[in-house]
Amino acid sequence: MIPKRAEVGSLLYEWNGTKEIQVEVGIRRGLPGFQILGSASVSTKESKDRIRLALEASGFQFPLETIIINLKPVHIPKRMVCLDLAMAAGILLATGQIPSPNYPIRYLGSLGLDGRILGGKELLPYLWQSSESREHSFCLPATLENEPLPKGRYQFLNHLEDLKNLPVETPNTREMEVLPSENTTWDTVYLDPYQMKVFQGLLYSLLGNHHSLLLGSPGSGKTMLHRMLESLLPPKESRDQTGQGIWTSSGEFEIPSTKRPFRSPHHSATEVGLVGGGLPFQPGEISKAYGGILYLDEALEFKDRILESLRMPMEDSYLEIVRMNEITKLKTDFTLMLSANPCPCGNYHSYQTCHCSLQKIRLYLQKISGAFLDRITIFQTLFETTNDRCIKLEELKMRIVLRDRFLFRNSRLVPENEEKKVQKILDTEQQTKQLSLRKKKQIISLARTIADWNLSSRTKEVHIWEAVEYCIGYQWIYSLG
Repeated sequence: MIPKRAEVGSLLYEWNGTKEIQVEVGIRRGLPGFQILGSASVSTKESKDRIRLALEASGFQFPLETIIINLKPVHIPKRMVCLDLAMAAGILLATGQIPSPNYPIRYLGSLGLDGRILGGKELLPYLWQSSESREHSFCLPATLENEPLPKGRYQFLNHLEDLKNLPVETPNTREMEVLPSENTTWDTVYLDPYQMKVFQGLLYSLLGNHHSLLLGSPGSGKTMLHRMLESLLPPKESRDQTGQGIWTSSGEFEIPSTKRPFRSPHHSATEVGLVGGGLPFQPGEISKAYGGILYLDEALEFKDRILESLRMPMEDSYLEIVRMNEITKLKTDFTLMLSANPCPCGNYHSYQTCHCSLQKIRLYLQKISGAFLDRITIFQTLFETTNDRCIKLEELKMRIVLRDRFLFRNSRLVPENEEKKVQKILDTEQQTKQLSLRKKKQIISLARTIADWNLSSRTKEVHIWEAVEYCIGYQWIYSLG
């Protein structure tokens, strides 16, 4: 006798996309048995008992024959339980208990013992990061009916019994629903002149994607100034909008929006948590901050090895992580911003008394290596503050100012050979000619950003020397001896 066969589709979610999973069902005469093949995990194999009880509770017959389910491709580990619905549908199609539709369907959801189809927001990444959402019809739990979904064809089921009533024709296409971006707001803030100077440097960092480091006393406003940038981040450009979801500060996964991520991990984060790793591979903070800001508060409390692991991602647009049996390529386009105290007690150079010896201060600052500092473009200090907070900043006005600067930066034309002229100035001046080639390129780039902020199509000398002041500020550390 020819075995009964059926094949249905489902999805496997990974951090950088989804893969199509073919659920192949074969039923033949023999002793009653149920096997799931294809690198199924223990949690996936537990589906056998759920499927049997769910089918019987829904009025279907569970075949008392040898059932073999193969999950293709077989080399990919299946570590989830949302294949329940696909496997149950495959058994019902193979035994002819439900009609076979004439269009491709992807089944996604788990089962309750009473036949209910379960699943919620945890299934959204499967759909948003699927390249096939617009081409295939999906059978989903009814709990997702009111959730924002990508453009596609959907059928929402409450119970396994609903599989009997699937339409023969392809369902209508549902248009993409993208939530508007939601930014935290600070409305109005009053800064003193020292804080405003630092904030101006952070705005340069935001405009030109320059990595920055701020050393300052506790309570001087370091964290506040950085947090103010979150609501000022520009919306994503059309070329940056993949329509596949992002990781942001408000959750592990969010559906697509125009908002750029602002990630701020705690200093107890591990190297894997920051860069990514593990089996299966899980994204780190540098991946979740793609296109936005990665802010490390209390940066000197991070372990040395963790900070050093950021050196390559800071400079390159990608990072390859090699593990024993796989190579993962990550996009690493983010702006790194760090803030820290200048010494263990935090009061060095402040109005408060510092109880740290020079040796302690040197050892504390040595956590930031010279090679790491060489990749920092903007270095600032904030030791002095006053009670004269005379500078008023309004969030709405700052957004307009930043928008105008970004528009100018994206539309302006740089004069011919400008970079060579700035390079020649840096090579001849006593203050800058001994700097590394990387540092000189940073000065040229930052000078161009400062010119853009001042709506100047030409980089002037005043812009160059302002950039030099920001870029070589780190030499203050070496003055400690």
